[in-house]
Amino acid sequence: MATVRRLLPVTLAVLLAVLLAGCQGDSTATPSTTAKAGPTTSAVPPTTQTTRSPSATLLAAFTRSWQVYADALRRLDASKLSTAFAGNALRAVQSEVAEQKARHQPVRISVQHHSKVLMVNATDGVVADQGVNHSVVLDPVTGKPAEPDPNERFSEHRSFKFTGGTWKVVEIIEERAP
Repeated sequence: MATVRRLLPVTLAVLLAVLLAGCQGDSTATPSTTAKAGPTTSAVPPTTQTTRSPSATLLAAFTRSWQVYADALRRLDASKLSTAFAGNALRAVQSEVAEQKARHQPVRISVQHHSKVLMVNATDGVVADQGVNHSVVLDPVTGKPAEPDPNERFSEHRSFKFTGGTWKVVEIIEERAP
C-alpha cells in the first residue's frame, strides 16, 4: 500500500503530461511542465469570466457619477463632468460647479445612498436614490466646513443613457417632500 501511495503522484503527473502533450495538436509552443515548490503566479488570465449584471453595471455608473460630481465640486473644476454626465444633467452640474467657483466655495459632497435600479435595458436606465445629505461648503483657505452638516433626507431619480460605450447621467429629478 505504501508503494501505491508513492507511485500515485508520479503516475498522475505522467498521465497529465501525456494528456497535455496529446491536446497540443499542431501547436509549436510547448507548455512548461516544470513543477515548482510553493505558491506560483500566472500571467494567463483565468478562463472563467465574471460579468456584471446590467443592474450592477448601472449602479457602478451611478456611484461613479457621484464620485465625479464630488471631485468637481471639491476642486471647483468641471472638466471631467462629461465623463459621467450628458445632456441636461451635464449642463446642470456644470452650472453648479461654475456657481461655486465664482463664489470661491469648494464643497465636500458626503451622502449616504440607498439606491435601487428601477429600470435598465441596453440603452436606458433609471436609478432611484433615497439618502441623507451631509454635504457642506468648505472654507477655501482652511478646507474645513464653513457650515454645519445639513443631515437632510433627499430623494431623486437619475436617468442614464448608454452612450459612447459608457453609462452617463442625462437627467436628475429631485423629489421634494410636501
